[in-house]
Amino acid sequence: MSVEQRYPEIQPFLDDTTDYVNEGAEINVNGRRYLVVTQRGEEDSGQLLFEITERGLELRDSDTAIDVFQRETATPTAAGVSCGPSDANAHRDVHSQAVEQVDRFSSADGPDHGNLACVWAVRRIAHQVLGRWITRTDGTAVFDQELRACFGHTLQDDEVPAGGIIISPTETVGPRRNIGHVGLLGPHTGNGSRLIYSNSSSAARWKQNFTLESWIARYRVAKGLKVRFFPLPLRGGPIT
Repeated sequence: MSVEQRYPEIQPFLDDTTDYVNEGAEINVNGRRYLVVTQRGEEDSGQLLFEITERGLELRDSDTAIDVFQRETATPTAAGVSCGPSDANAHRDVHSQAVEQVDRFSSADGPDHGNLACVWAVRRIAHQVLGRWITRTDGTAVFDQELRACFGHTLQDDEVPAGGIIISPTETVGPRRNIGHVGLLGPHTGNGSRLIYSNSSSAARWKQNFTLESWIARYRVAKGLKVRFFPLPLRGGPIT
């Protein structure tokens, strides 16, 4: 029996913009019962967190990855940390690493064996060359909040160099929580387009899997999500 058949009340919240494989698991955290619903897709995947209460299922969170245990005790990841744009060399080096790691970097060690690893992969690609974390979250909604807190507002895509960030955070569109994604930008081409590098959920591997046009078509047009552009944030010092 599918998770939708077992819990029909989750149906209005599911992202139905593409063919996702849906799975549910009940967990107990500090005496509270939760249902975690995972939606797995070709390029992006996400989770919904429902608390099982006397009144039925109540939605508590949704993002590209949710760590329920960390969520119970977490402090804001950006709290007390200096921020601002990384320099041109950092962007150049991260872009070079993004290109070099295509079809090489595996996200199988990430959340849900790589299915929920879009932020996880971006922050590790950046860490490989910067020696510092640009975020400590694995969720697009949280990462987007951090980026907006750092920069105040989204930039235009032509204001962000190669190696910078494109993000469409998971958020509510009508009653549904549509699944977002995050990637790293390539340089502008002569026709105003650019390549985008990101984790592939189904392959659990770093790919050159979007152009700016295909990203906008998927996340803005089909899913109704925001498309935002940010430089690499400057945060803290090296973290092991």
